[in-house]
Amino acid sequence: MERKDIGDAFSIGRRNYMKTIGGLAGASALGIGLGETSAAAGLDPNEPGILEPVKTKLSGNEVRIPGTDQVKDGELQQVVSHTSEDADGATSVRGNEITQVSNPHEDLSTALGNLADAADDGDKPAMEAAAKEVEAILTGETQGRIYDGFRLLNYSKGGDLPDHVDGEYKMKRLQDSGETKESLDGTQRTVWEVDVNMLWYGESFDADTYLLRVPVEAHPNDLLRVNYHVYSLVREELSPGTAVNDMGGLPFKIFDSTWSAVGGDEVHHISVDKPPLGLLRGIYTWGWRKHPPRIQFLQPVFETEVDGNVTLDPKSASFAVRNRSLSLDDIGDAAPEKKAHHVAYAVLEENAGPGKVSGMLTNADKKPRGTYDSWIDLMSDPLQLPPEAWDVLEEEGIERGEFGSYRYVTVYANNEMYGNGPDGADTMTPWEQRDRFEVKVINLDDHTHYYRAVDFGYRVGDDIRSAPTSLDLSGASHSFEIMNLKPLYGAPKSAEMQWRTGWGFRPHRNVVQQYDVFPRGSDSEYLSPYTDGEGNEREGYTFSSTHCQNTWRFNPPKKIIGTADDPSSQRLKEYDGTEGLLVGQQTPGYGIGKMPTGDLSDVHPRGLTNVDVDGDGEEELVFPKFLRNPADDGGDIIPPTPLWAPFLFLDPENGTLFKNGTDGSDGYRIDETYSQGAPVGANADITASMEGARAAGFVFYQFDPLFHDNAIMSPHPE
Repeated sequence: MERKDIGDAFSIGRRNYMKTIGGLAGASALGIGLGETSAAAGLDPNEPGILEPVKTKLSGNEVRIPGTDQVKDGELQQVVSHTSEDADGATSVRGNEITQVSNPHEDLSTALGNLADAADDGDKPAMEAAAKEVEAILTGETQGRIYDGFRLLNYSKGGDLPDHVDGEYKMKRLQDSGETKESLDGTQRTVWEVDVNMLWYGESFDADTYLLRVPVEAHPNDLLRVNYHVYSLVREELSPGTAVNDMGGLPFKIFDSTWSAVGGDEVHHISVDKPPLGLLRGIYTWGWRKHPPRIQFLQPVFETEVDGNVTLDPKSASFAVRNRSLSLDDIGDAAPEKKAHHVAYAVLEENAGPGKVSGMLTNADKKPRGTYDSWIDLMSDPLQLPPEAWDVLEEEGIERGEFGSYRYVTVYANNEMYGNGPDGADTMTPWEQRDRFEVKVINLDDHTHYYRAVDFGYRVGDDIRSAPTSLDLSGASHSFEIMNLKPLYGAPKSAEMQWRTGWGFRPHRNVVQQYDVFPRGSDSEYLSPYTDGEGNEREGYTFSSTHCQNTWRFNPPKKIIGTADDPSSQRLKEYDGTEGLLVGQQTPGYGIGKMPTGDLSDVHPRGLTNVDVDGDGEEELVFPKFLRNPADDGGDIIPPTPLWAPFLFLDPENGTLFKNGTDGSDGYRIDETYSQGAPVGANADITASMEGARAAGFVFYQFDPLFHDNAIMSPHPE
């Protein structure tokens, strides 16, 4: 069973008690992963560029990830070009000349005010004109304005810009730039590129792009270039944080690649080189002068060919299907943007009278709830809770303005996120390793959202912050530099197994750990030792809920740790010498998806990939016993390998994304595997009980992995 480790299982390792290959000395002190080759000895794993652990170990040679060296010889390494122009007179994303440079929230406030005045005057033609203005701003159809093409209502219009993929939500297909550069394998590889238009204003970063469609003809070692076109009303810095996997597919590191100044009332064109496509996990764009919540995310989705047909792989299809079907009706009525839409709709489609319209806008006791001033205030500042969220807390006996036992409260509305907490909206009480705490997650939209919390770890580089003053990287003291992302809540069960194995177990490769996962002593305090398949002593994290009746021993056979021809010398062993590593049967926040028994080839997307699992000479596709959770209601460890990863997204009973095989009315497979986070039903809420597997890092990063372009909220530990 050949394994490419995961999209959403996660890998660690730091404090290294090992039999070093070649008698390495000092690898542990440098943060070099356990069992790595002598090529890694004495090297900084983040300079020049990030040292890739898997290929380095397997090849015996130092392998750096292209596009991750931040600063060299006083120059930013990833910035290809940077030009700017005045926004007034520039061309909008819909191809119109910009004649008005203004904030859409402020313009919406003016339009709603004009509508209220017209209603008070009983002037129905003026009411209709103002309502049309409201709808134009909400839907991004505002010829002549800087935000022309950027909409405030987050739903799918099926690819409304010329370079969008038709029928999809904010999806663009990468284009061949005609250039080549040296890549991971030392050869010249194609540089693919994409244009991403962004609007920066007030507290917000909006974009016309979310899904980056990688063509089937692209090679995993091909490279990416993003051409950012930033329509900005604010003074900020472009600081894209690129997240990469390692060669085994485990989430590895994030690094800031630039800190380029962007002025207000300007349009900036900045081209930035990125790492190989096969390692790309996604790209965050931060805005630190108002952080949180100025963040936007770009998600790669990958084409694949099955039986001569080009389609998206199952994980990518999960993103595309759910986002393309996002409708206006999916946005809950609690969203302030939806409230503004309801008023405009009442005027334009229902011929509502002046009295009704005036009441809708200015009477807080009439629907939509609140007044238009309060709607504008809320949509302009996500660092607060909508009144409907306070209703949920009050039902639990928590007084308005209080937070009870919750360390933070997170809310979905308009496929965006709001947040607040007892320590303020932009901070939260930090946690030490093994601390447990609760977060309340409230979904005010009319469709299921998903919740994941990720610890970004601790800064392990300083290229940008210590760059020469000649680069004028103003604000770069806030750079994340390089760090290591790992989940705290809302990830597949295989993620917990990776925590225990030090983020390094890889079938048929034994254990290959990553660098810098536990760079501080405070991160290593509660690590537990174990031995790998070759007798090397290592450490990983064991969740405190893993004990007594909640214990499950992850105990793969020697031929899985090694290979059938060259099995490992022993099984994985706990600190006491017993076989199998302890993981929890029901650790909170990790997947509950189960696999059926028997042959699964009829529902596998590549039905001919059956393999002989049990060695009896018969071709079959049977889920191995050592991956089965002994708890009936506990999640199985579904490996993110080419063989099994489809079932993180496809229901093994019917081979579709849907639990009922036809549509999402009964839920989706991901609702059980947590491969897109823990589900939070429409107009429902959950209490997320989580445990810090490391001490507090930079941010408490919360997001909906499926609707990740806008649904982000990340307070900082104090």
